[in-house]
Amino acid sequence: MRIPERVKAIVFTALVIASAASLIVAAQAFRPSTPVLEHGIAVSLVIEAPGWTIRYESNDTINNTVFAFLLEAAGRLDFVVGYSFWGPPYSAVFIDSINGTRNSPSTGYWEFLVNNVYGSMAADLTAVNDGDRIAWVFG
Repeated sequence: MRIPERVKAIVFTALVIASAASLIVAAQAFRPSTPVLEHGIAVSLVIEAPGWTIRYESNDTINNTVFAFLLEAAGRLDFVVGYSFWGPPYSAVFIDSINGTRNSPSTGYWEFLVNNVYGSMAADLTAVNDGDRIAWVFG
């Protein structure tokens, strides 16, 4: 019995879609998880942009990622953080603006450092530890 080309194409397309979905699910399974803090830790934050600087410290934060600590600072010091969530395969947060300074190809983008080392993952995937110094720089 000969299978029509149309049926072959439909089966092939279904297999490609199923394979892509499986890869996305597998990638999510390997996504690093941040540790749950059982007690508060000491973390400091400096945010620098042209013309302004914000400083924030906490000796007892329970926020366990760079992103969560940034949001804590924004809530305590009353500044706005604009961000967007990028779905699979990234499944991570991208910072669009801090305190009114927006990312732009002509002026720069927000980047973060932990203990003077640039982040290698998204801020919501980067864990913070007791004594960490976080810096957000625009440029």
